[in-house]
Amino acid sequence: MQRFFYHRLIIFITLITFSQSAFTQKKQLDHSVYDDWKSLQDISISNDGRFINAVISPQEGDSMLYIYDSKECRELKIHRVNKYTLSADGRFTVGMLKAPFSDVRQARIKKKKADDFPKDSLVIVNNETFKFCKIADVKSYSTSTEMGAYIAYKKSAPKDTVKNKQNKPKDFLIIRNLSTSEEDTVKNSKEFAFNKYGNSLAISVEPEKNDSTDTHKVLFIDLKNGAKKQISADKMEYKSFSFDEQGSQLVYIATKDTSKIEQKVFDVRYFKNSMDSAVIVASKTSKGLPENWIFNENSKPYFSKDGERIIIGAAPKQIPKDTTIVDFETAILDVWHWKDPVVQPQQLLRLKNELRRTYTGVIDPGRPHEFVSIANEQMPNALFSDEGNGRFVLLTSELPYEIESQWNISQKTDAWIYDMQFHQLTEIAKPVEGRPQISPSGNFTYWWNTSVKQWFSFDNKTRKIVCLTKEIPVNFWNEKNDTPSKPGAYGIAAWGQDDKFVLLYDAFDIWKIDPIGKEMPENITKNNGRNDSITFRYINTDPEKLFIEPKDVLLLSAFDNKSKESGFYTLKQQGRNPLVKRELDKYKYTSLKKAKNAEAFVFQKSNFNTSPDLYLTLNFWRSVEKLTCINPQMKDYSWGTAEIFEWTTFDGKQSQGILYKPENFDSGKKYPVMIYFYEKHSDDLYRYFAPAPSRSVINIPFFVSRGYIVFTPDIHYGVGQPGNDAYNYVVSGAKALAKNRWADLENMAIQGQSWGGYQVAYIITRTNMFKAAGAGAPVSNMTSAYGGIRWESGRSRQLQYEQTQSRIGATMSDSLQLYIENSPVFFANKVNTPLLIMHNDDDGAVPWYQGIEYFMSLRRLGKPVWMLQYNKEAHNLSLRRNAKDLSIRLQQFFDHYLKGAPAPVWMTRGVPAIEKGKSWGYEIDNSTTGR
Repeated sequence: MQRFFYHRLIIFITLITFSQSAFTQKKQLDHSVYDDWKSLQDISISNDGRFINAVISPQEGDSMLYIYDSKECRELKIHRVNKYTLSADGRFTVGMLKAPFSDVRQARIKKKKADDFPKDSLVIVNNETFKFCKIADVKSYSTSTEMGAYIAYKKSAPKDTVKNKQNKPKDFLIIRNLSTSEEDTVKNSKEFAFNKYGNSLAISVEPEKNDSTDTHKVLFIDLKNGAKKQISADKMEYKSFSFDEQGSQLVYIATKDTSKIEQKVFDVRYFKNSMDSAVIVASKTSKGLPENWIFNENSKPYFSKDGERIIIGAAPKQIPKDTTIVDFETAILDVWHWKDPVVQPQQLLRLKNELRRTYTGVIDPGRPHEFVSIANEQMPNALFSDEGNGRFVLLTSELPYEIESQWNISQKTDAWIYDMQFHQLTEIAKPVEGRPQISPSGNFTYWWNTSVKQWFSFDNKTRKIVCLTKEIPVNFWNEKNDTPSKPGAYGIAAWGQDDKFVLLYDAFDIWKIDPIGKEMPENITKNNGRNDSITFRYINTDPEKLFIEPKDVLLLSAFDNKSKESGFYTLKQQGRNPLVKRELDKYKYTSLKKAKNAEAFVFQKSNFNTSPDLYLTLNFWRSVEKLTCINPQMKDYSWGTAEIFEWTTFDGKQSQGILYKPENFDSGKKYPVMIYFYEKHSDDLYRYFAPAPSRSVINIPFFVSRGYIVFTPDIHYGVGQPGNDAYNYVVSGAKALAKNRWADLENMAIQGQSWGGYQVAYIITRTNMFKAAGAGAPVSNMTSAYGGIRWESGRSRQLQYEQTQSRIGATMSDSLQLYIENSPVFFANKVNTPLLIMHNDDDGAVPWYQGIEYFMSLRRLGKPVWMLQYNKEAHNLSLRRNAKDLSIRLQQFFDHYLKGAPAPVWMTRGVPAIEKGKSWGYEIDNSTTGR
């Protein structure tokens, strides 16, 4: 009997163990999981905090609108909504209901015409009842900034109204009352605009030439009472409608030049709801407008916050193109001149904006046909204070310093203050060493001086300059800066009401400083940041609020520089123990939003093995409610853990990085090791990475899930030896890691992109310890890259080597040897590590030929090297199909070298041009298996 009992017990334990093992068996991540892995987008909260909205988006497929009612503790999900607007009072949500992704995909496959594609719809939700209606075949919708009772949406004109396909009617504009569902349709609308609060609407109507049933006009609709006025009726083009906040005043521009001429001349129209029709308040003949200046289609007028001023751009009339020139008989070229302020590629990229440039001035609606010209070609940039209401305007120009900006990153700016009250211009300095800004109320101009590493203020009334930080015994410049440039500031938190004080950051704390310099500076976080190694930063939870009031309780983000934990503190501006910890934990907190009129905060929380989800707190984190679970499938996959790994570098310095270990890590096993690096990563210990196709670098959870250890070491730099600095940190870190028996020294690889790609290319010239390497967009020859162009910006690359990331710290003519010593291509003969390069032919950051130079050198020497060149692709892949392709190849490449997996055809034989588009070479090359 006893033997029978033990026998039954053993069977029972065995079954339990087996069932637990089966239950906990998890899948490895593979390339099929990407599309359905979701993220939260466009998070918002109503003013009273009752309703929380977000879009839950898969990486590919149909999005979903999520609405949560915190009062009733219920939620609503509507599939296929990818864009929405939540009314400020929370009553309504309006969104675009997209056609099903699969239907659109099939239409693309069948190459259907645009008119035959599946149509989108509009969805309108009553948030209080969760009832909603759908309106079919809607192209787009618009609301006021703070959505009120009305929306406007566009639908295509019915097909039976189309008599002539060449003169297809414009879309119908439909104005809908959300509360009553009443609608008004406007035909032939061209442009329209709401005021901020949605109680006024302006519409331009522009019928087709052969339409005799309608006329050109501008309609003003008072949505509070439904009154509709025709305020302009001339046959003109009307555009750039802008209301004052209350919706009682309207400004727009108009032109009679309705033909397709090169540059149209506009006048400025003004309307007030007590008037019968709009009037012209400015034109090309206005007093104060410089000679040969005009208002053009880029003038874009708007009101100051109090509605007392119209702020608008004007510009010199451009020289018309000579239409007598025969295009096909004239040369097309760019002339590079050594005295050009910026080089031709930069000029060409700026060209569209330069042609659109206007110079800001002011119109007083009560003084028509007068223009106060403020900015001009010598002082092109104007910053108004107090949301356009202020007495002072800051004018700046960087034009005199553009040539040296080719190699000097330090900002130099000429600055002036224009006094709107007395119409006086005062020079602040030529140059200001920095980028001047104007305080919210306009009493001060302030800047960070990069040369002396101090904050300064200029009193716009007394014209006195004060150094704000010189007497404070801490640094306000970035002490971790390790490039050969002058360090920037930690930054500014906010200004106080009426510019009474300014809050500035040091590395840890926040300082309250008198901009006049009379009051002693005060550390308002009481040195708690420095004492505890916590970095505090102010979070402005109301984007419309430009300053701090005395009664405000400040919300601060907190980052523990030792533990890497994040969270929130609150700070009262007076009283004992003003700083209170609310939350500090092993997570990253993002997308925080606060209700305007309630202490309700919604945010995302995540760490390496916790998917970001939406959370709500109504009591400053004393309790937190989790609202979503957007990736429940994550529990089915093997994931991993993240921890800090510390070691001593070859030159005796302490460093750290992040070590990612597979789930159920077994210290008795050996694991292949992937090492990825780019600058520093250790502060991202609690960062979440979604499984996703690679735009350029390895996906960490993908490789960890599949049995790799992934290591991301921090790299600290000096000047003049960036390659050796990378070697010092990466290789020493790899060797320190290999002292653990579970790290397989014989199966380690390195991978990086851009600056990291350069370091990979360099490191393999110095060591053979890595089994394989991947370098994305690597600079291989600094001597040729130095004189090149960053094509996405048009800028010279010289500044990158002399002052920024490439860290040579000298010109090539002065220090040629440094450029050679740090260039992998000159030491290609020392490379024995198989290398996979990705370098794309439309790379705007690193010249494509840098990858080619390294590939050709290694190929000439008979070294195993591959280069993936994605056609018409950028520095990092933009097309998802290409990212999926790269992900497959990265896995195949590293699995082959570190796990002994069979090599695919693209690695063994390549993909000849004759097979391009027919074969991708993913399949295993059976002729090489078993060798």
